[in-house]
Amino acid sequence: MLPPIDAHAHIDVRIQPRELVDLGAVVLAVTRSIEEWRFAATRADELTLWGIGCHPGVPEAVDAFRKADFDEALRSASFVGEVGLDRRSRVPMDRQIEVLTAVLASVQRTPRPVTIHSTGATRVVLELLENQPIQGAILHWWRGTESETRKALELRCFFSLNGHEARSPKAIAIIPPDRILTETDFPHSTRYDPKADRPAAMETIERALVAQHALSGVDDLRELLWTNLRSVFKVGASEIPTSRRVGSLLLG
Repeated sequence: MLPPIDAHAHIDVRIQPRELVDLGAVVLAVTRSIEEWRFAATRADELTLWGIGCHPGVPEAVDAFRKADFDEALRSASFVGEVGLDRRSRVPMDRQIEVLTAVLASVQRTPRPVTIHSTGATRVVLELLENQPIQGAILHWWRGTESETRKALELRCFFSLNGHEARSPKAIAIIPPDRILTETDFPHSTRYDPKADRPAAMETIERALVAQHALSGVDDLRELLWTNLRSVFKVGASEIPTSRRVGSLLLG
């Protein structure tokens, strides 16, 4: 059986490598600031890939964002995340948009998958993606309307779904199987999905997706998810840094 995929999780950058291997899953571990990324960049994990992020809800991260620093770091990152917009943030929306616009411009030049936060700002995120098209956009914990979801599909976005969204089958029903990934958003989803008590605890969302798409079981679902992840990581001509083991899984 292929390993589970957790396409969005928050993990302490100082965690012991063995603990991540013991998860038995491929995890896309997001960071929230350039400072956190600098610790992550020194790691060489077997199954966990680390992203460079600037979380819109962390004022210190947004204040510290410098495009030149981001561009330099991007070359050694496996993906970008977590970035995006958040209406609840204390950071002014104009500044959030400025940062996300700069990130998208960087990714147009150095293609990477991008996992995007969009709380309370789904429409604006889609407008930015339409104005600055990228490949490999992953809308994490999506809360958009049906029309916004269909717009995101037109823009070739993917969606990483978690156990909370398994309780909202309307969203799952709209998204076709070739655009889905699974996530925990650990530790933030534990209040909605108690089984997601660690990164890569995918049972709730995997079960929901097997039922939604009338699959024969988790094996079939993971074949589908890995096909989708391979599509996400084929975002451009440049080679994306991954571990040898994850790279071999992505090659199929």
